[in-house]
Amino acid sequence: MKKIIKALLGGLGLSIVLVSLFPSAFLKDDAYWTYQSDVGRVDVAFAGEVCNGKIDFQGKTLRVDRPRWIRDSKGNQGVMLQFPVSYPQKSYQMALTPRGNAKDMSLIMKFRGKDLMVDNQRKPAYVCFENIRVNGKTVAGKQTVWHDKPFRYCAKNISDNSTVTLSFAVRKPIFFTDIRWERLFGLFIACSLLISCFDTLRRLVSGLNKKDIVQVIADNYRSIDGVYRRAFWIIFGVLCFAFGFHAIQFMWGNHDWKDAFAFKSATAFVWCGRYALYGIKSTVLGGIYLPLIYDVVSFLFLALNAVLLCTYWKLEKRVIYFVLCGLILTAQPFTLCMMYYEHMLPETFIGVTLALTALTLTEKIAFEKSSRTRKVVCSLLSIVLINLSLATYPVLINTIAVAFVGRLLVQSFERDCSWRQFRTCFVPYAVSAINIVLGILSYKLVLTFVFPPNGDYNTQTLPLGQISERLVVLFEQSFRQLCEYPFPFISQGLLWVFLGFVVLVVLYICSIGNIKQKIVRVLLLGGALFATQTAMIIANKYLIAGRIELFGLIVFETLVTVIVFTKLKKMHNLSVLAATGVVWVSIINDLDCLRVWKLGFDAEKMLWNRVLMRMEIQKDFDVSRKYNIIQIGMPISMRSRFYKKLRPSKRFHDHGNSLLSFSYDAPWDLFHAYEFYYQTEFRGEHPRPNHPNDPKYRAQLKRLWEAGILDKARAWPHENGLIVWKDVILFVTDAKLLEEYKKQLAKEFPRQPQKAL
Repeated sequence: MKKIIKALLGGLGLSIVLVSLFPSAFLKDDAYWTYQSDVGRVDVAFAGEVCNGKIDFQGKTLRVDRPRWIRDSKGNQGVMLQFPVSYPQKSYQMALTPRGNAKDMSLIMKFRGKDLMVDNQRKPAYVCFENIRVNGKTVAGKQTVWHDKPFRYCAKNISDNSTVTLSFAVRKPIFFTDIRWERLFGLFIACSLLISCFDTLRRLVSGLNKKDIVQVIADNYRSIDGVYRRAFWIIFGVLCFAFGFHAIQFMWGNHDWKDAFAFKSATAFVWCGRYALYGIKSTVLGGIYLPLIYDVVSFLFLALNAVLLCTYWKLEKRVIYFVLCGLILTAQPFTLCMMYYEHMLPETFIGVTLALTALTLTEKIAFEKSSRTRKVVCSLLSIVLINLSLATYPVLINTIAVAFVGRLLVQSFERDCSWRQFRTCFVPYAVSAINIVLGILSYKLVLTFVFPPNGDYNTQTLPLGQISERLVVLFEQSFRQLCEYPFPFISQGLLWVFLGFVVLVVLYICSIGNIKQKIVRVLLLGGALFATQTAMIIANKYLIAGRIELFGLIVFETLVTVIVFTKLKKMHNLSVLAATGVVWVSIINDLDCLRVWKLGFDAEKMLWNRVLMRMEIQKDFDVSRKYNIIQIGMPISMRSRFYKKLRPSKRFHDHGNSLLSFSYDAPWDLFHAYEFYYQTEFRGEHPRPNHPNDPKYRAQLKRLWEAGILDKARAWPHENGLIVWKDVILFVTDAKLLEEYKKQLAKEFPRQPQKAL
């Protein structure tokens, strides 16, 4: 207990020091402008019947200016005093000596902040003046001001050449509502953990006095079980082979083209509930995409996740078992579905590591004998890790659910005794379940009160009245996915292998234990399968896509393989052979998919060049002009032309196939891929064709209709597939949709369209 109190007090002290040194890092964006400016101002001007007035100044300040705008119509020149403002309170004292012929001389003083302009908008750079004294008299207490809202004071009855003393204390204010409390709390937790690890670091440093650092690292590495070490490196090597072409080609596989060159801040994805997604990029990797590094780091954590998951499920310690189960988890084409969104790597796989680490900690709480304090600390840490894992990608709730239910199923096989004793094997996991629920609730609370999502991008929850209907759909989807994959590059034979494994597990369950135990185990197996759709129980949208199945269905398949290897010893050779076949076919499909990606990527780049060349020869095109891009039809995808065989999905077609057949020029980011290979940006606005009811989109279509442009437009590659007219670039990819729009516009605007210009 003393160590915990010591760590908390040390963390508090270190946090206070860091906040004092870097206060702006803990302010919201609007309040951040206060700390962008470190300058305060006092503007002093004449008032009254003064001729040829001038003010002399004495005192230490940053600068004294006499701009024209502070000179009145009679030629009296005032002064603008600027001085530095630091976070600690600072005192200033100055003397002003006005000179000029005057009957009644007065000085008007305006205390304000710097004139800070950003993007042609003035930002409220606040400063706080305290104890403002003029000629020794206190004229005001605390005054928080900025440029547009100054504190004004008029000093009257001032004679020529008399000294006016001005003194005040000035500092930067901090408002309660402007503080990022989540950052302060995170800093406190991090500092406390750092202090708690100080003794460990001290012992490590003291050990280095006797051993070389390389020797210390080697000793710690050798302390890891040899099976885990060998399995980890084998899995990592196979992943580098299977996905290495993607790593070395810089084959940017994401529709957000700006992510290939733009800096990503730590808060870039806060708007959709992923407030921990870009932490590593912004702090360690510089916030930009780094070829090869992203993929290699991702492979390392994928291999680590495979070992952690198999260890959590108590897989027998044999290298071949760990390697096969690990590759079933990581080497299937579903991993490529995630790698298509390159900007989300490697944090998403690190999020899986955090989730599995949290589950391992809950395992320690359940079975290890330790003090109550240690159990509380482990529980809190597991809750934080689950929170952070969901904050990298909320769909990881599927992984957590499948892993935990699978652990219960594996634990149930450890007890083949009376029903009363059988029930006790689940009791230690009550704390684990509570920690998981608290971690999920803490994530929901953060989204509600700290980082409220902007919009409903997979963060809007399902209304309670629709849950029963959704459960029926998910029940069907859970079992249907055992015999149907709605994704390309997934061989049908793999389905039969895993379906056969599921049948073998069910037969094994039915052959052991009493009837109650059999029912519980079957329910747990079905619960693990149903847990693959956990995210859809909560989300208001159908979340069926390859990148989502990677964190649910593939985890379930790995669970079934683990049980087959662990329990069905008599079928050892057959199960190893089948699993090896699955891994081999998966790697072949990975390479086939990468072939299609490369051919499709190059083909689409050629298409973009053709579009740009067609655009440049248009007589009305001006490269220096900003255009409204109006596209009729979805972007042209070239990858599907290179498929060896494409099985159409029977259900959820768009969700299932979009990742591997979607164009690199996304409908919500029109012409961004085109501009990526062009000398300049030529977009003004880009109304989205996938939102045909967008008012801007409809307004532009109306203009084109009334001008007769739509009458001569045709689908690409017709010469009128791309038309430049005034401030509009019209690009048509769908002839049927063009005709539908023309019919709709004819009904809405029955006046005969003018002849095309």
